[in-house]
Amino acid sequence: MIASSIAFGIAFLRYFVFFIAADKKRVLISNLILLPDQIVHSWCDGDWARFAILDRVPLAAATGAILLIAYLAGRLAMERVDADNHLSRLELVVFATGVGLNLISLYTLAVGLAGGLQFRLAFIVPGITIIAAAAFHWRHRLVAFRSAKRRLFAGSLKTLRTTTNFALWMSVPFVIAIIAGALLPPWHFDTREYHSQVPKEWYQQGTATFMPHNVYGNMPLGAEMHAIVGTNLMRGEQNWWWGALIGKAIIAAYAPLTALALLAFGRRFLSPASGTIAAFVFISTPWVMHVSASGLIDGASAFYLFITFYALMIWHERLKSGEALTPDLLLAGFLAGSAVACKYPALLFVVVPGVIATACLPLGKLHVRQALTLTLAVALACGLWFGKNLVLAENPTYPLLYSVFGGETRTVAKDAQWTTAHGPPHDAAGHSYTWSFLRNSASLLLWRSEFASPLLLPLAAIGLLSRRHARLVLALAAIIAFNVLAWWLITHRIDRFLVPILPLVALLAGIGAASFGDRVWRGTITAILCLGFAFNLAFVTSPLPGDNRFLTSYESLRRDEPTDGPFSVERMHRAHKYLNASVPPGFAVMAVGEAQVFDFEMPVFYNTCFDDCVFETMMKNHTKDDRMNALREKRISHVFIFWYELERYRSPGNYGYSDYVTPELVQREFVEQGTLREIPLGLDPGNSQLFEVVGWQAWGSE
Repeated sequence: MIASSIAFGIAFLRYFVFFIAADKKRVLISNLILLPDQIVHSWCDGDWARFAILDRVPLAAATGAILLIAYLAGRLAMERVDADNHLSRLELVVFATGVGLNLISLYTLAVGLAGGLQFRLAFIVPGITIIAAAAFHWRHRLVAFRSAKRRLFAGSLKTLRTTTNFALWMSVPFVIAIIAGALLPPWHFDTREYHSQVPKEWYQQGTATFMPHNVYGNMPLGAEMHAIVGTNLMRGEQNWWWGALIGKAIIAAYAPLTALALLAFGRRFLSPASGTIAAFVFISTPWVMHVSASGLIDGASAFYLFITFYALMIWHERLKSGEALTPDLLLAGFLAGSAVACKYPALLFVVVPGVIATACLPLGKLHVRQALTLTLAVALACGLWFGKNLVLAENPTYPLLYSVFGGETRTVAKDAQWTTAHGPPHDAAGHSYTWSFLRNSASLLLWRSEFASPLLLPLAAIGLLSRRHARLVLALAAIIAFNVLAWWLITHRIDRFLVPILPLVALLAGIGAASFGDRVWRGTITAILCLGFAFNLAFVTSPLPGDNRFLTSYESLRRDEPTDGPFSVERMHRAHKYLNASVPPGFAVMAVGEAQVFDFEMPVFYNTCFDDCVFETMMKNHTKDDRMNALREKRISHVFIFWYELERYRSPGNYGYSDYVTPELVQREFVEQGTLREIPLGLDPGNSQLFEVVGWQAWGSE
C-alpha cells in the first residue's frame, strides 16, 4: 500500500506539472501564487480608493431572503406530498431549496404571462405569506431546535476536527469567491445577451412575451427568472440593474448547494470522507467558479442533474424495502423537470435516463406506472415553459424541432443556420467524425480545457479503479460516458457544456480519495488536495477567469473607468457609455451586430445573429424619407454598428449573419445621403462606429 501511495503521488505530480505547462494562463497563475499581493490588488481594480464592501449588503440580504423563501416553499411542498420522510436535515435543505427555486421561477413566469411583472405586491405578499405559514406550521419545532442547538454545534466542531473534513474548510474560500464574483455586474457575452437581458426586457415590458429579436429569450429560463423577483425587491429607475445582480447571485448559489448535496450523498451512500472530498473537488474546480460568477446557468443544470440522480438513488434504496414510493418519484420527477426548465438538453440527459430507470427497476418487468408518475412530475416542473411557447411561438420546443412544429419567425434557412451552429464542427471536406476531431476532444477533456482542475481526473481515475461501491461507480461511469458520447456526437463540442456532469466526476474523485484508509495514503491525498487548493484558489481569484473586482465599489463599477494597472478591465464598450450619458429620455438606440445590450439604459432595438436583422428590416429597399420616418416613429436617435462582431459572425465556420449591412452601404446610402452622421469618439472604424440620426434633436419630446 505504501508503494502504491508513493506511485500515485509521483504520477499526480507529473500530471500536475504537465497540466500547468499545457496552458499559458496556468503558467502565469503559478507565478502569481508567489505574488499574492498582485491578485489582492486586482480585487480593487488596482486602486484602493475604489474599495467598498458594504454596498454588497442589500443585495446579499435580498439574495438570502429569496433562498430562504425558496427553502420554505420547497419544504412545505415536499411535506404536502410526503416527500420529506427519511431525509436528513442536510438533505432537506438541499432538496427543498432546489424544489423551491423552481416553484418561485414558475410562479414568476405565471405572473409574467398575466402581465404583472411590475406589480411589486405580487412578489412581496406571497413571500411574506410563505414565511408566516412556515413559522406557524413548524412553531412546535423551534423549542426543540433551541434545546438541541448547543449539542448540535459541539458535535459539528468535533466532526470538523477530523483530517478528512479539512477539505470542508478548504471549500469555504471558493464559496466566498463565487458569491463575490456573482455580485459583480454582468460581463460574459451570453449573460449580457440573454441570461440577464431577457429578464430585464420582460420586467420593463411588465409581461413575459415572445421575443422575435432574441431567439434565446424564447427558451426555458428557469434559472434566470429570479432576477425579476430581485428587481421587485429593489427601488428606483435602475432597479433592473440591481435585480440582475441578485439574479446572478441566485444562479451562483446552485454551486454551493451542489457541494452540500455531494456532502450529504457521501454521508448516506458512501462515507463522510468521500462526500467531503467530492464537495471540495467540485467547488474548487475553476469551471464552477467561471460559470457561477459569470451568470451562466450550467451550474444550475449541474445541480438539478445531480440531485435528480440523488433522489432516484434514494428511491431505489427504498424500493428494496417495499415502502411507498410515489412521493420519492414525484420528488425525483419534479427535480428532473426543474433541470428541463433551465435548459432543453436536460430532456435527453436527465429525464430520459430517469424514465428508463423507473420503468425498468426492479428488473424483470416493465413498470409503466412508475415511469408515468415520474413523467407527470416532470411536466408539472417544466410544462408551463412548453405551454408558453406553444401559445406565443406556435412551437412548444421553440426554436427546436422546426421541421415538426414550425414556429414564429422561423424559416428553413434560419433552422439550418441554428442546426449548423449548434451541431458538431466539420472539416473542409464536411466530415465531423474523424480521428483528428476525436484527438482534439480527448486532449480538451483530459488536460487542455481552460478552466479544468488538476484534482478532478487523477482522483476520479482512482475512483473508477476502486472496488468499493462497485455498482455505484458503474452507474456513475455509465452516466458520464453517455453524456460525453452525446456531447461529442450531437453538440458543438464546447467543453463548458460538460459542466453539468462535474458533480458526478467529483463524486468519483471522492470515492477514489477515500479508497484506502492507511496513514500514508491519507497523507498523500492531503498533500494533493493542498496543492490543488493553492493552485485553484489563485486561479479563481485572479483576473484570468473573468472579472474579479470583488472589492470594488458599485459606483466605480457603474462608471467602468479603467485604471493604469496591469489587470485593469473595461466591461462596457466606450460607445455604450457615451450613449447612456447622451441619449435623453424618450429616445432609443439601434444596435447592429451587437447583442450584448444589457447595460443600455434606454430602449434598444437589436437582434441576435439567428434573428432578422432589425437594420435590414427597417431600411432595405426604402427611400431616404421612408427611412427617416421609420427612425422617427421608433424614436431611434443613434445607431451603433459593431463591425468586429459582424465580421466574426460572417467568418467561415461561425454562426452566420445577414450580409446586407456593410461599411460601403452605410457610407453610400446613409452617410452621404444625410440620414446618419458619425459621432467622432476615436473608435477604430474597423471595429465599430457610432452614428446619430441627422436632425433627431428637432423631434422634440414625447
